[in-house]
Amino acid sequence: MKGSFPIRRTLQYLSRGDVIFKDSVKVMTVNYNTHGELGEGARSVWVAPRGVQCEVDAVEAVPAAPDRNPSATPPLQGWQLGRREPPCGAGNLGVGSGVIQYKNPWVQIMLFKNMTPSPFLRFYLDSGEQVLVDVETKSNKEIMEHIKKILGKKEETLREEELEKQQRSHPANFGPRKYCLRECMCEVEGQVPCPALAPLPKEMTGKYKAALKAST
Repeated sequence: MKGSFPIRRTLQYLSRGDVIFKDSVKVMTVNYNTHGELGEGARSVWVAPRGVQCEVDAVEAVPAAPDRNPSATPPLQGWQLGRREPPCGAGNLGVGSGVIQYKNPWVQIMLFKNMTPSPFLRFYLDSGEQVLVDVETKSNKEIMEHIKKILGKKEETLREEELEKQQRSHPANFGPRKYCLRECMCEVEGQVPCPALAPLPKEMTGKYKAALKAST
């Protein structure tokens, strides 16, 4: 990898994202154009290809052979599927690249290039509703702030989820799987196993201690 691509694959870079979508957001599509100042913000939002998203060119941009179906989509390039780096100039990666997919692994992201006169974002919710966001004259920062405001989780919700995650992962908490990561102390390495799974030594049983105390 050359240039800034190794940096864009580090956890420090990917963890900078502050846009965490609500659980109802399932699909995000980015419609952008490769030329024009009005679509500069949309070009810098798309996520670096890592095999979870693909880029679809306009059918008209591919010369149709006589034996080719004109309605068929062009084949995907190797860099679009994450096999190698994209060529120079293939997308202007900004602060929204990579971090959106890393922070929202449950969201499917699709890219559509040069298929619309004006760039826009479309979100598909689990209820069947669609949310359209016009990004023609907006910058990268304005786009990220807008989608965070309308479809992102609130700060209170994020704090509650983080607190719940810390409580679940605390090594001193034991209980049902619904609330804790461990159900019993015996799951901790180095502790005495449960008597139901491995019988305790006779010296550690209550009956033996009671009998020994009664005999003395």
